[in-house]
Amino acid sequence: MRILRRLGVGIVVVIAAAIVAGFAYRAHMQHRLARETRIATPNGIDEAKYIEVNGAQEWVTIRGQDRSNPVILFLHGGPAEANSPFVTFYLPFEKDYVFVQWDQPGAGMTYIKAGDDQTKLTLDEIANDGIAAAEHVRDELHQPKITLIGQDWGGVVGIHMIEKRLDLFTAFVGTGQIVGMMATQRVLYQYALNHAAANRDQKMLSDLKQVGPPPYRTLEAYGDFENCCRNAFWPADDVAGIRQMQAMLVFSPQLTLAQAYGWYKGLRTNEVKLDTWLMTMPDLRDTDTAFSAPVFFIQGENDNVTPTNLVADYYARIQAPIKGMDVIPDAGHFVMWTHAAEFLRHLNADAGAASEVARSKR
Repeated sequence: MRILRRLGVGIVVVIAAAIVAGFAYRAHMQHRLARETRIATPNGIDEAKYIEVNGAQEWVTIRGQDRSNPVILFLHGGPAEANSPFVTFYLPFEKDYVFVQWDQPGAGMTYIKAGDDQTKLTLDEIANDGIAAAEHVRDELHQPKITLIGQDWGGVVGIHMIEKRLDLFTAFVGTGQIVGMMATQRVLYQYALNHAAANRDQKMLSDLKQVGPPPYRTLEAYGDFENCCRNAFWPADDVAGIRQMQAMLVFSPQLTLAQAYGWYKGLRTNEVKLDTWLMTMPDLRDTDTAFSAPVFFIQGENDNVTPTNLVADYYARIQAPIKGMDVIPDAGHFVMWTHAAEFLRHLNADAGAASEVARSKR
């Protein structure tokens, strides 16, 4: 008994030591990331705060090396996958722009603040809150207009924001752009089927037969297809980006552990609610093709979530004062993270073209 008791005490000591070491390592990484992401330029800006948005408290971060630079409002994807804790992904954008992140209703710090009062979870409500957040940022920074960048679900939100307030936005830039989930399912299924047949992949062919062809009208059905026959085609850069995101959620100096848990809970809870709507969303090629503002897309060539050929077809149907589409070779869905320099080059060109359009209208 005495030996067992000593063994039990030893195990407790080892576990306690491991926990202490884990917290110490997390503190070390948080300090390191805070140092690496610190903005020290004389006219820089680094703010993280709640603002009042249509009667709710919603979270924004505002970062840039020069607060007089043009402003970008980034609309995160997911849905409900707030990117504000992932500062290092967006450092390259902070040199030439003031980069604003907004945790949408149901996501990140906005979800944590709202608690059980998660009522603003329709596309129209989220788009209207995005407009109000943009107004706040414009007024604070004394900038006439803002450029919208929408990633994935954020691209759907941005498409619905841009036409509502032409006085507020310079241009819309979509990346990893959702066009329509029914069409996306068909493209991805056919890609997997062609790949499996060409490579005589009997297991994938069997899996495809088991899940059946689209449409998948429930998250469970689409999840079965993703697990067997889509996730195998994640580009390596995207996989590395996802792992880095997961690590940053733990080590971000912007989050306590309780807030990191709240971020994850918001993602799991409201991604389901919003994805349920996404499964049957109207195809943007049928509903949103005429714009009075410049519209651009920057896609990864190998995007296995929002197929680039589908975005190209949407782009071909768009009418706008000026439009553009750039495809970055060997990049995937998270091209903004994994190929930031190339993305920025295209973004700067798009911003210049949009500015020319604005000047010509004066």
